[in-house]
Amino acid sequence: MINKLKIGFLAPYSSIYPYYGLHLTAGFYCGLGQDPMRSNVQVINEYAGGGKASEFNHGVKKLLQFDHVDILSGMVGYKVIRDALKMLDRREGMGFFHDLGEMFPLFDQPLENIFFNSHQLYQSEYALGHWAHKTFGSKGIILMPIYNSGFHLHRAFEFGAGDAGAKEIVRSVIPYKPDNPHHLDIDYAFDQIHKYNPAFVHAMFVGPQGNEFLAKWSDHQWTKSIPLLVAENMIYSDMIQDVANLNLELYSAISWNERSETVENRHFVKRFRQVTGQPPNIYALLGYESGLFFKEVLRHMMKRDWDTVKTLLRTEKIRGPRGERKLLTNHPTDDLSIDIVKYNSFHGDLLTLDLGSAMSPTNANLSQNVTVDSSGWTNPYLCI
Repeated sequence: MINKLKIGFLAPYSSIYPYYGLHLTAGFYCGLGQDPMRSNVQVINEYAGGGKASEFNHGVKKLLQFDHVDILSGMVGYKVIRDALKMLDRREGMGFFHDLGEMFPLFDQPLENIFFNSHQLYQSEYALGHWAHKTFGSKGIILMPIYNSGFHLHRAFEFGAGDAGAKEIVRSVIPYKPDNPHHLDIDYAFDQIHKYNPAFVHAMFVGPQGNEFLAKWSDHQWTKSIPLLVAENMIYSDMIQDVANLNLELYSAISWNERSETVENRHFVKRFRQVTGQPPNIYALLGYESGLFFKEVLRHMMKRDWDTVKTLLRTEKIRGPRGERKLLTNHPTDDLSIDIVKYNSFHGDLLTLDLGSAMSPTNANLSQNVTVDSSGWTNPYLCI
């Protein structure tokens, strides 16, 4: 009898999506087409604290040396992956990680043993910036708390606007108060809008702070004349429902629409609801796509034929809820389909306005600006 394939899943803490690990795992088994109680694949969860390097590496050691997992997985920030690479290389092991795409996936060379299933939020931001300049003009302002400023999402938006011809994008970070970290200085945010009189505002917030900003925005009548662009995560259905009573019109860019009528997406949504009794979210989507990849190479995994598995995963493509997908190894991909959308919170309507332009892997901004960037957070996006 062949032993079960063991996957070690590193899960940092998230107050915004406290059950994301369960959602991702449920989506994974749906994509794999197996019942987790009868599956020949076992997922072993390991808490990874806040996702910083020391906590992440402790979890890696436990999963590899104590649980003896076959594959290392989980939600991971790119900045903490290098030590895990060394441990995997010594064991000739394989890593299959997930991320929301808050950072550009730039590594010195292609990774032989590591694969990423990324939601590629940076691509949505790039496309939104590109569209914003073409539609509203150059003079935009990005408003964000210090947390968002520590990732590459605002830079992707600026790159997109710049590549479309923008000369002036103002970046404004709301002051952080260490003694009250959850406080959002709304007055400062609106003072910046008054000061710059922008052609559009791009708001980038996470969790309750996003809804707090939107509620304040709706209270100001003068904001009705300013187009408001928001980060993709701010219009996720499980977030925006808390401010559904507000009469808001928001612009954003998304690479997955739960309401999509494609055969693959309808099957995913139906299957996930049947299994869990809940609507799918972005983590369920990532898990489902990963399950589809595993399904394609599972027979080789069960034989522990890792050379064949790695070879196949470098070229393998699956067709899932958001179209044809491939895994990342070291650089962004430009094969993502991105929709520019307009969302009406009162009616719940999501209208597709345009097809967004993804960033090319050869974009000059990447090598010139990003590789020297040493600032920012080590935890995965939304894991706070």
